[in-house]
Amino acid sequence: MIAPAEPPSAPPSPAPDRPAGVLAGSGGAMAAWAAATVAVQVGTYGVALAGGAPQIPATLAALAVAVLWVAAAAPLAAAATDDTLAALLRGGSVVDASVVLLTVVWAASPAVTLGAAAKTYCVLLAAGLAGIAACRVGRTGSGRLVLAVAAGVVLLALAASPFWIGGAIHGVRGEAAGDIVAAAVYANPFYSITAALAEETGFVWHEAGVMYRITRIGDYSPAPPACWYAAAGIHACVAAGLAGLGLARHRRRRGR
Repeated sequence: MIAPAEPPSAPPSPAPDRPAGVLAGSGGAMAAWAAATVAVQVGTYGVALAGGAPQIPATLAALAVAVLWVAAAAPLAAAATDDTLAALLRGGSVVDASVVLLTVVWAASPAVTLGAAAKTYCVLLAAGLAGIAACRVGRTGSGRLVLAVAAGVVLLALAASPFWIGGAIHGVRGEAAGDIVAAAVYANPFYSITAALAEETGFVWHEAGVMYRITRIGDYSPAPPACWYAAAGIHACVAAGLAGLGLARHRRRRGR
């Protein structure tokens, strides 16, 4: 007896394009964060100019706000999803939207050359990636949110180091005080940005005379010169280390 022929199997359905699906699912959040970033950063620049500020101070104010916004917003944007790729896209949208401000000040301000704008983007990117990587270490949504807030606080504290460094080195003498001041200078993203712009502005934040009148940064140890790549390199290394930690935890969970 001849067995009936089996009906032909249906062709396998094509595997879904995961990156495209993640991008589609995160598109609304990315657009919202990008729009907020442009509104805050470019709005600061416009308000400063409308208030009568010269181009260079208005540019520095807008870039200072850009640093603070990226430090706080990028990890928060990344913490709102379980998917690592979606987190990178959402947090990265905050950094990439800063290109709008950089384009505006490059076109309008004598303080920003194309090279300085590119260096500034690198500093913002490294700071943003450090915050994103920090929040991804968390295992739960609440844990990621707590780590995102903590990462933002740390980055904001680094940007505000002139105002607390005196307390950190009070009573410390010699090389130890110099090491603390140097670490605060090199890890401060706004210092690196002002160093990138220094040739045009003649201004580096921690070397400005006004800072020595309102802070104690030079009381116990002279501050070293800032270089634009210092903060970018430090935060990129932190981001890589935290990303490795998060990946190791993810693999352990999968193994269990």
